[in-house]
Amino acid sequence: MIETDKIILAELIALLLKDGELASDKENQLKNLLQKYPGAKDIIRRRLSQTDIYVPFDLHKIDVSQEWLITQSKFTAKETILQPRKKYLYLNKSWYKAIGIAATVLLALTLLWQKQQHEKPVSYLIPDKIYGHKNDVLPGGAGAILKIEGKEEIRLTEKKANQYFAQGIELKEGRLIYPSNLTENLKNTLIVPKRSTMILTLSDGTKVWVNAASELSYKTNFNKKERRVTLKGEAYFEVAKDAHRPFIVETNHINIQAIGTAFNVNSYHANTKVSLTEGKLKVSNEEHEIYMNAGSETEIVDKKLKTFPLVSKAEATAFKDGYFYFKNKDMQQILDELSRWYGIQIDCKIPLNSERYEGSIKRDVTLAELCNVLKDLTGYKLTIENDKLIVNR
Repeated sequence: MIETDKIILAELIALLLKDGELASDKENQLKNLLQKYPGAKDIIRRRLSQTDIYVPFDLHKIDVSQEWLITQSKFTAKETILQPRKKYLYLNKSWYKAIGIAATVLLALTLLWQKQQHEKPVSYLIPDKIYGHKNDVLPGGAGAILKIEGKEEIRLTEKKANQYFAQGIELKEGRLIYPSNLTENLKNTLIVPKRSTMILTLSDGTKVWVNAASELSYKTNFNKKERRVTLKGEAYFEVAKDAHRPFIVETNHINIQAIGTAFNVNSYHANTKVSLTEGKLKVSNEEHEIYMNAGSETEIVDKKLKTFPLVSKAEATAFKDGYFYFKNKDMQQILDELSRWYGIQIDCKIPLNSERYEGSIKRDVTLAELCNVLKDLTGYKLTIENDKLIVNR
C-alpha cells in the first residue's frame, strides 16, 4: 500500500503542474515532502519542461492498483493522438483522468522504489532533548553489503544472512569469517556504506577492519604466489604471516606489499596515506618504490611517495578502536569524517579556515554530543537539521 505522504506529494505535484503555483500552506507542505523524498525534484523538473498534467479528482479515494489496470487496458485498446506544440502535449479531454492517474501512479511507484533502493533509513534521527538542535543523529554501527561473483548481493545486517553463504563462511558477532578450506574461489566485494564498519577474517587468517564509505575486493581463496586485495576508502590490516605469499593491497595506483605486519591505509582521496604500526612494508607506484619500517607513514605528494615519522599510533588505529582522533586535522577533514560516520550532509555557510585542531572522542556518541565538543574546540557554530549539519560562525 502506498503511504499517505507519497499520495499527498503526488497530488501537490499535479496541482503545481496544472496551475504553475501553489497556495503558501501547500507550498510549504510540498517543500517538506521534497526534503523527505528528494528524488521527486527531478521528476517535477522533467514534467515542467515537457508536459502539462491535470488531475481533477481526489487521490485519496482512488484504488491505485485497479485504476492502473484500467489505464493500461485503455491504452492498449485505443490509439491516442498527440499534437505537440512548443513544450506541451494537448490531449483529448477524455484522456485527462487516465493520464493523470498514470502519471501519479508512476510518480508514487518511482518514489517508493527510490526510497527502498536509495534512501537512507531515518531510524537514526532521534529527538534532541539536551543541546537544542532540531534533532539528533545516532552513530553508525556494524553493517555491509557483500557482492559475490555471479550471485545476488547479501545484506549483512539481515538476520538470515548466514543462509546465503557458501559452506564454511559465517557471520559471527558482526564479523565476516572465511575458512581456509573453501572449494570455490569467487571474487567477493565487501561494500561498507556510510554509517557502517565491518570486520572480516580472510581465508589466510588476515584480519581487516573496513571503515565507512569503503570497498574491499578479494578472492575467497588466494593463489599460491600472492594474496591480493583491492581497497577503496580506508581499512586497517593485521596480515597473517606467510613468507611464501606476500600480501598486496592495491589502491589509488599504488601497491602495498607485506609479509606479516599491521598497517592502516586511507585512500578516500588521491593523496593515499599508509601508516605502519608493526613490521615492514614495500610501497610502490608507477615511478618508484620505497620500504617502510614500523613507526612511519607514507603519503603521495605531487604523485611522489614520501615517508614521514608516524606522529601517533593512536591515529592509525583510531577508527578500528572506536575513536575519532583529530590530530593536526583541519575542519574540512573533521567534517568529512563526520559525514561518513553519521551519514549526514554537510552545509557550510562560510569558508572554512585552514587552522589545525587536536582532540579525540569515542565514535559511539550522538552527533549532538560531538558537536558540543567541536564548537568549543573549533569555534564554529554547528546546527543539526534532519540529516544535515550546518556550519556557520
